Parts: sequence; C-alpha cells; structure tokens
Amino acid sequence: MALKKRRREEPVQASGEPEGRATLDSRRSAEDIQTQLNDRMATQASKSGEKVRLEKIALAKITPDPDNQRTWFINQGTITILSQAFREVWEEGAKHAEMPEAILDKSLDQITRYAQTQALELPPMADVTETVQGIWDFAVHLKTEPLLQPFAVTLGPGGKYRVAYGNRRFIASYIAHGDTHEVECLNYQAEPKYPAAKRFVENNQRADLPLQAKVEDFKKAVAEIRRHTPHRVSNVEVANRLGVGRNLVQKLEKIAGSSDVNLLMATGQIRSVEFAYKLSVLENNDKRLFKAACKQIAEKGEPTGDFNAFKSALADALPKKPARKSAGRPAKIKFPAVAEPRVLQQLFAPEVLAQPQWQQLDWGDTSKPNIERIEKLIKSTLDALVKDLSAGA
Repeated sequence: MALKKRRREEPVQASGEPEGRATLDSRRSAEDIQTQLNDRMATQASKSGEKVRLEKIALAKITPDPDNQRTWFINQGTITILSQAFREVWEEGAKHAEMPEAILDKSLDQITRYAQTQALELPPMADVTETVQGIWDFAVHLKTEPLLQPFAVTLGPGGKYRVAYGNRRFIASYIAHGDTHEVECLNYQAEPKYPAAKRFVENNQRADLPLQAKVEDFKKAVAEIRRHTPHRVSNVEVANRLGVGRNLVQKLEKIAGSSDVNLLMATGQIRSVEFAYKLSVLENNDKRLFKAACKQIAEKGEPTGDFNAFKSALADALPKKPARKSAGRPAKIKFPAVAEPRVLQQLFAPEVLAQPQWQQLDWGDTSKPNIERIEKLIKSTLDALVKDLSAGA
C-alpha cells in the first residue's frame, strides 16, 4: 500500500520585530531615520512626566553648557573661532581635512584665557587638545551625515536657550553648519529633572572621557539626586538613577573623597577608575605608603601592571620605622621587691639619703614592717618627683 505524501506547510517567515512595533527601516533615508529617532526620544521624555517638545531652533539662539565637565572650557569664543575656520577649510574643498595647526593653537590660546578668567584649572593640555580635535572631526562627519541623537535645551535668561545635555553635539553642529542653521532639539519647557544625572549618563558612555571629568560629573549627579530625595539615598538608588552598577558607584564615591587622588587625576597622572579606587583605599589603610605612592605617581604617572606589586615595591623601598619608644609617665611606678634594705639604700644618691626623713630609717632592720616603711617612703618620694617634673619644676 502506497503511503500518501503529506503536503508540507510553508514555514512562516519570522519577522524581525513584533507586529505593530515601530522599527527603523534601512531603506529609508538618513533624514527619515533621524526624524524617527528624534520622535522616539521626545516620546520617552514625555512619558517621564516632563514637558518637552521636539522643535527646530537656530544655533545662534543656543548657548553652550558651562557645567559640562567634558567640554566646559570650550566657550562661545572658541566655538566661533572653530566655526569660521571650518567654513573656510570646507569651502576650499578639503572634505576630510585635519584641523589647521594655526587654528588649533588659536583655539587653545582662547581656551587658556577663558579658564583664567573663570579662575579654573584646565585639564592636561593633551586632553584639551584631544577634545577639541575630536569635536572638529565630529563636525566633519555632521557636514555630510545627520545628527542622529538630538541634544536637549531649555530656555535660559535673556531669551536664549541653554544646552541641558548633549553639549558636544551642539558644539559640533555649530562648527559644521554655522549659527544660522536650524537643528531639531528636545526643548524642555521647564528645567529638566535631574540634568546633572542626565549629563553623567551621556558622558559616561564616552571612552575618551577623562577620569577627572567622570568623577566631577558623578559628584554633581549624586548631590542632585540627594537634594531631590526626601530620604537617605542608597548606592542602589544612585546606581539605578545613573544606569550604572553599584560597584562603580562605590568606587567613584571612594575616589571622590580623596583630595590627593583627585589632584593626580586633574593633572592627568591617574587615568583609570580601578587604580584610583585602590589608591583611595590605600589612603585609609596606610597613610605613609599612600604618600609615597602619590609622590611616585606625580613624578612618573600611573604605573602599569598589578597594583599590589606596585604597592609591595614601594613598601620595600621605604625606610624601616624606628622602634616606637614609650613616652610620659608609666601607669604605675615599680621598683624591685628586695628583702635586704641595704640593697635599696644603694639605689639613691647621698644627697637624697642625707635628708631628715631618710636619716630616720634603719637600713639594717630586715623586718617586714621596716621594709614596708622604706618602700612607702620611696614611693612618696618618686611621686613627688614626677609631680614636680610635670609642673615644670
């Protein structure tokens, strides 16, 4: 009997996304994708209960964020220098040109003067240069590609908008397109909730973020969270708000509490969270070794390799501590218990024994009452001597 072939059903094509869910269509233009992403971000911000809308604003109406630890030193003067130079370079047809050396020098000079007027210390110049060069490269990219993630603004004093977060994107957009260009922004109708926390979340994703900037952003974010929370804030709550692990929160808190470690970070001598954390722990455990470590790091920078090996090598190089000497009056005056009074007599100078109270003693009497009498006189004499010394006699 022949078996009847069963007709196999055609397999159902699995869709990449659940039905009804908005997806990014790769066949769309970059502008369409940008619009879709912007709409999503605006929707997410609205769901958080904040009044925000997506709108186009001319870059001339926006001022940079002075509190952004990553780019605070790039003020409007530096942005104008870079924007004018970029326009000239681009008009010459150099689509992927490096920043001209003269423009970099002029920008760094402007940055230095601005920091001096603000009485603020700049990060290491190598980091400043890298930040400026990175923004220039970002501007080159934005000249031909859309900005896929909008920056956020809020209306500030004088009728101008101020960047709430996304300061690097704003600066690069300004350099690439000039002040008359309109760009789609997330416009918060009121001061955004937790702006410092949002800034930390944004900057923490950047691999090129200097450690000092990360720690400063973290301190401001934590202070902001605690200020707006009626109860004591745990590390878990901070971690959840900032979107990081509790372990990182504990390490950054420890680092933030050490002024010496922060100074070494500010000068670019310490660049990794793990090393900064272990050095901060060492400060509590062994201050002498910690000071030696800071001195070596200030001279040679953060060492490579295992921290424990670095610590052991330092400990071996340190001079050994001298034996600790006890100072001050002992808790109890002790003298040898001797059955022969003449032995006790030999402990004292003749001028002491010549005093009347000592002349009355019978040094030949070995009876217990006489020995106790001698011991009592010795004790009272020593107590009086210590009292006179303490009084400065």
